[in-house]
Amino acid sequence: MRLARLLCLSSLLSLALLSGCKSNKPSSSEGGGPSNPNVVTQKQIPDTDKAQLLQDVKDLPPSGDEVIDGIRRFNGWFFKANKITFKSGSVLLFTKQAQENRRQFFVIAKEIVVEDASSPGKIMWEKGEIPASPSSAGEAPAGPDGGENAPGAPGAAGAQGTKGYDGPSAPALVLITLSVPSSGPLVDLTGQDGSQGGSGQQGGKGGKGGTGNSASQNAFNCNRGAGNGGSGGTGGPGGQGGKGGTGGDGGMFTLISTTDNLPNLTQKFRVLYAGGHGGTPGQGGYGGVGGRGGDGGAEQRPYCSGNGSQGTTGSTGNPGPVGVNGDNGKEGDYTVGGITQDQFKQYVWK
Repeated sequence: MRLARLLCLSSLLSLALLSGCKSNKPSSSEGGGPSNPNVVTQKQIPDTDKAQLLQDVKDLPPSGDEVIDGIRRFNGWFFKANKITFKSGSVLLFTKQAQENRRQFFVIAKEIVVEDASSPGKIMWEKGEIPASPSSAGEAPAGPDGGENAPGAPGAAGAQGTKGYDGPSAPALVLITLSVPSSGPLVDLTGQDGSQGGSGQQGGKGGKGGTGNSASQNAFNCNRGAGNGGSGGTGGPGGQGGKGGTGGDGGMFTLISTTDNLPNLTQKFRVLYAGGHGGTPGQGGYGGVGGRGGDGGAEQRPYCSGNGSQGTTGSTGNPGPVGVNGDNGKEGDYTVGGITQDQFKQYVWK
């Protein structure tokens, strides 16, 4: 009987310990929506920066409720609404025109609603098309022609192709909100990719072979027959392809809400802020064309009959090597700033 009581007490104690170690991490139902599986502790912005951001948004006029459906192109620097609803697959796009005037944008709303968690909508910046690779620099100088009976000189080596165009960097985005009932929209602040590097310059053409010497005779016989033309020079090697352009840097995302609300909200936003990819390498330049063989020397009759043979054509130069990939852009950042309800009422929403 005593042993049975001890076993019972031991089971109750184990159950109590297990109950006391329950994780404090909210489940998807407790958090009000799906959680970001890659949750990390976000960096806090300095108080001075936070104060400046609050001054920037103070007294900005809001609209009523806004619905983002399809692609909403926006030319301003702040988008402020009482409630913003993102339809499935919709995009709030800060245009190139908006970026010409400012590189920091604001999205402000008391509530942000996403209707379709599987296609939650996006907040993006307009990147535009990646430009074509720079044009190649034509052809390298030809080699000099050969002298009498001599071969032509090789063509000059092609120059390296031009580096590709660098991708523009993403702007900064500050999002201020109090409530996100489900998941938030995807925020894409990735840098633009660099362009492909330019092709290497074509190698120079080989020089023409020299003309063979003429035959020589005297009053009684042939002293020397006509000489053969010199061979053409080898074409110059093609230049190496240009390095790909550098990818643009990722943008800075800042999430501002009440301090007690931030742990929940940071799990609801998927933010992309990687640097753009470096551009692909340029192609190597073509090898230069081989030079034409020189003309054979002339005969001298009656004793020296037969012209000399034409020289052989020079070989085509080797193609240039492919360039190297461009460097990736630097990664952006994701920071948060906690404020009080009074600060929200005083600066964000009067």
